[in-house]
Amino acid sequence: MCGRFEANISKEKLIKKFGIDNWQLDNYMPRFNVPPGTNAPIIRKAGGNRIANEALWGLIPSWSKDKKIAYHTFNARSETLAEKPSFRSAYKRKRCLVPASGYYEWQKLDKTNKQPFWIGRTDKESFAMAGLFEDWTDTETGELIESFTIITRPAFQEIGHIHDRMPVILPEEHYQGWLDCELDEFPTIEINKMDFYPIAKEVGSPMNDYQFEPVN
Repeated sequence: MCGRFEANISKEKLIKKFGIDNWQLDNYMPRFNVPPGTNAPIIRKAGGNRIANEALWGLIPSWSKDKKIAYHTFNARSETLAEKPSFRSAYKRKRCLVPASGYYEWQKLDKTNKQPFWIGRTDKESFAMAGLFEDWTDTETGELIESFTIITRPAFQEIGHIHDRMPVILPEEHYQGWLDCELDEFPTIEINKMDFYPIAKEVGSPMNDYQFEPVN
């Protein structure tokens, strides 16, 4: 699962790191606590160019009657998305990169307590999570909404005690193949390139949008 992530990446680094040709994020600001149901940057391909724009986190299939489905589609399991009606069309033709600098998971300590963890790269560099996007039009208002989901896979054993799922974090050499819809598998960076540590529980509120320090 990936239910919250950090996108502490400057505009300049985002453009350079992900080879963006067309920047459409007029009010872009780095963020530390991105929840589902809000807009976040994605990178997609159009006409041979990489475009960066905002989309709603929670995929709304083009056939959906309303946008409420987005509450249940912010993640897509890699094992089943090729067959799931909500995702299979986007998987074939509408793939994107979701830039991040870390993501958060909560480890269950007992029936009432959870400990949040930051999980990311050991070098603290930004990375791309594999995603899918869709365009949906509200038939009542005519509003066009672009939305996305983050693909998950079974967690590495080393972080499985925190949560049994993790996002597919693509190695850089597979960015283009993913955007071109050429990959049938879900390559993920190696665990020795990842780091994790417990952080303050304030991350639980999306209203707290600042960098969370490690805790003992």
